[in-house]
Amino acid sequence: MKSMINQLTLKTKLISLICAVFIFSVVVQYIYIIYVINKEYFYLSSQRFKNIAELVSTNHNLIDQVSNPTSDNLQAIQHYTEQVRQLSLVDFIVIFNMQGVRYSHPDINKIREPRVGGNEQKTLQEAPYQSSSTRTFDDSISAMSPIFNDKRQQIGMVLVGQTRQKINYLASKSSQPIGLSLFVSFTLAVILACLLSRHISKRFYGFKPTQMAQLFEEHNAIIRTVKEGIVVINRNGLISQINDEAVRILHMDKSKENIIGKPISTLIPNTRLNEVMNKGIAEYDCEQNIDGVVILINRIPLYVKNKLVGAIASFRDITEIRQLTEKLKDINRNADTLRSQSHEFSNKLHVIYGLAYQDNKKELVNYLEGIIGNKQPKLDEISQYIKDPIIAGFLNSKLSRIKELGVSLTFNINGMLAPISNHLVIHSLITILGNLIDNSLDAVHSLADKKIEINFTIQNGYFYIEIMDNGIGISEKEVKHIFQKGYSTKGDNRGMGLYLVLSCVNELGGNIQLFNLGKKKGTCFKISLPLAVLYREVS
Repeated sequence: MKSMINQLTLKTKLISLICAVFIFSVVVQYIYIIYVINKEYFYLSSQRFKNIAELVSTNHNLIDQVSNPTSDNLQAIQHYTEQVRQLSLVDFIVIFNMQGVRYSHPDINKIREPRVGGNEQKTLQEAPYQSSSTRTFDDSISAMSPIFNDKRQQIGMVLVGQTRQKINYLASKSSQPIGLSLFVSFTLAVILACLLSRHISKRFYGFKPTQMAQLFEEHNAIIRTVKEGIVVINRNGLISQINDEAVRILHMDKSKENIIGKPISTLIPNTRLNEVMNKGIAEYDCEQNIDGVVILINRIPLYVKNKLVGAIASFRDITEIRQLTEKLKDINRNADTLRSQSHEFSNKLHVIYGLAYQDNKKELVNYLEGIIGNKQPKLDEISQYIKDPIIAGFLNSKLSRIKELGVSLTFNINGMLAPISNHLVIHSLITILGNLIDNSLDAVHSLADKKIEINFTIQNGYFYIEIMDNGIGISEKEVKHIFQKGYSTKGDNRGMGLYLVLSCVNELGGNIQLFNLGKKKGTCFKISLPLAVLYREVS
């Protein structure tokens, strides 16, 4: 049964519900109205019968005729009562004497016959004075009034009444307009229900209620599972929706129920969602600091049928993005290192194979010693002074890459860099070193004599990094914009490297300086990072 109901369309459900409610209310109302009308009609009818009976009982001619019941007088009584009965639209007017003998009756065959099975005798005995009372005889409603002569002696009784069937018929006729009006109201209600259901169905794009509920649940599930934080505001700047990831990223200590409906300006003061909504212009890939949390955010105005209804913000923690970027860079670096080592190793194997084939042991030994002697001291030097295995491994891969590209490298280390426990600091250092070394390689790649110098110094509570190259240099005009996001002299879709370097240096509380050595003389980057920040405990 439940499944059958769920299969019904919204239009069918709405019409059925309205019809059921209306039919129930109409039936109850109609029954009540009929009851009230019948009750009132019976009351009014009894009052009318009483008035007619009193009017007839006080007629002087009738009193004289009842006092002297001759044949002519009885005919006169019958004629008079029939006229009154037809004019007053009652079923019967009966005149009888104190012994209960009828002097008039709608059936002339019953004149001069006593009333059988009635309460007239009792009524006559109980009403010797002028009064009127209502009695029920057989299946009728009637009223009785005594007839008095001039000496105030009761000489008879007037009985006026109507059958219940006739009264019910008249009452039902009077209630027909009400029934008709209720039927018309019911018809109009069904028509309006059809129009309303059609309008609602159109607004719901023809979906069934179960389908709408499923879409709503799917929508909420999608919002909950999206990796990005999402915040939606309505036209009044109130938060209409927020997912769990947004609460986590922004470190909100309130539940979503306490956030929904609150002004965005009070919870996230510098979000700029209101400005984006009012201007109607989207903002993409914007960096923003919210209470110490740096996020990369997109702000987009929301339109429904070309009408502005609010705005939505989607964002991610920029630290996580950088971590993903560095992981991708690590993968690329490892791939480059493996490729360069594979080429280098293949060439060396060919030399070793040639010397071994010629049985030239002396040259083979010298060649192997040369390989070991050129590489091992550099690796030993890095491992001796750079104790962090990740940074040491990263530098080894970079040195192999530099050597493969035929670049002359000068590498000096003064002091020892202890292992770093904060992985975010390690990623920032790798971002700084990786981007600066890659920029130096790009600067010298077209030169015949390629030179790069890297100097590390650890002293006086600071880690100093100095990276120089003899590349093409940077013009004075470019120096002013070199750290800006998206600015690059190498083409479109570039300009993120030095921007990330500056961001990481600022996060580590350091300082960066760029020295332009002039055209065809190269550039020099000098960075100072406080060791206290590098070795700060992870909270």
